[in-house]
Amino acid sequence: MNILRYSKKHFFLILAVFTAIVCAFAGILWWSGRAYARVTLKQKYWFLVRDCEDSTAAAIIGNTYLSGGAGFLIETGGRQSVVIACYYTEVSAKSVQRSMEEKGIETRILNYAPSDFTLKGNSSSCKDKIIANADTADTCAKILYDAANALERTQISQEEARAAVRGAISSLQGLRAGNSENCFSQWNTVLVNAERRGKEIASGIIFAKDLRYLQVQLCFFVSNMVDYF
Repeated sequence: MNILRYSKKHFFLILAVFTAIVCAFAGILWWSGRAYARVTLKQKYWFLVRDCEDSTAAAIIGNTYLSGGAGFLIETGGRQSVVIACYYTEVSAKSVQRSMEEKGIETRILNYAPSDFTLKGNSSSCKDKIIANADTADTCAKILYDAANALERTQISQEEARAAVRGAISSLQGLRAGNSENCFSQWNTVLVNAERRGKEIASGIIFAKDLRYLQVQLCFFVSNMVDYF
């Protein structure tokens, strides 16, 4: 009889512990699903572009690149465009646009800025790191922008330009190394693409157009961060 009573107590104790564990696990899942964070990025870019069709894209990319532009192909609203350069104020973009119009080159200015987006569950804890990633990539892009302009004016040497590219590569690699959370998987992939392009640029003679390409690529990635998270 005592043995039976002991077995019942033992059974109910195990059942109570099991129930507590299940409830705790359910609570964790509920809280993870409830957790969220809103990400707002401050970057703004003005892309000076030439529109193109599928049949003319390669030619316009080539002409833009040969003339010192970035030659970066983008698609917005179903329209393809080749980015000549990226600016940080509308005034700068319009100034260059007027100069190109005087040469008979028709261009458009596209305003790019990251959209706000929401992180849910465990990803919500990555908000500050995501903002830091955007800020670092933006800083690298600005350094490349300044280096491109300086190189074009022969104000810096090849080695100084190469140092700017290598500095950007190192910063992007540092970001990726610290982005261990699952939510960064797609963003880390685009960082790899930028690093690869940077290494190609740094391995040979550097031209201003190469620096502009990498700058535009980084600005485009930051502008579209919502797609990676």
